Amino acid sequence: MGEKDCFGSIREVILPDGLSRVQTRSECRDCPDFRECLRESRTPSRERREEDPEEVRRQEMIARMIDLSQILSNEIGSCLLELLSRLYQSKLGEVFSKHLLLFYEIPKETSSFSLAIPLSTHLLNLLRKVEPEQGREGFHLYLILIKRTFPDNRKANMGLMAYEIARLFSTDSRVVPQILGRLPETETTQFKRMDIENRIVWLLGKMGFLEEWEALKKEKELLKRSGTP
Repeated sequence: MGEKDCFGSIREVILPDGLSRVQTRSECRDCPDFRECLRESRTPSRERREEDPEEVRRQEMIARMIDLSQILSNEIGSCLLELLSRLYQSKLGEVFSKHLLLFYEIPKETSSFSLAIPLSTHLLNLLRKVEPEQGREGFHLYLILIKRTFPDNRKANMGLMAYEIARLFSTDSRVVPQILGRLPETETTQFKRMDIENRIVWLLGKMGFLEEWEALKKEKELLKRSGTP
């Protein structure tokens, strides 16, 4: 069976405010070729490689993280693509680009779950700490598990993943110094005085996901009212 006419049509659209949105079609949700289509859309042209190598590096990192993650639904895959694209464009994008985030969507009916991460030579090279004189801290690998998702609520799904990233990095001893190193003195002092929850919300703001956080809170409130665990 050949490729569909729409194959490779997933696009990252830059909005007037400078943020990006991933443009997909309604039929993408149930398309069995979604991952391949996603991979095709992230492959930069030779011209783009020559014109903007840093942007190409960012896109390749995003594609690699999606490939290595375990995503069970096209909906979450599309949300993850947009989340990572916007994350790296945020004020702390340089910090996040130094770490490898992998996402694992867990089947809702599963009481236990195991992870299998393919540790290829290429991945090990990415994770290997580079020499200090090169001015890079190297990559660290972080796993984010996704069990509850919200059908037809794109913002809440991205809010969920963004919250987990912010919660992870708000106290991590390897990441916090990198965050503080990119803040003015007043914000550094403010960050150090915050409790964990305020740090998380502050990071969500710096990442550009406060609207998505609000959407997630509304969904959680609805679940609470309905008595859903």
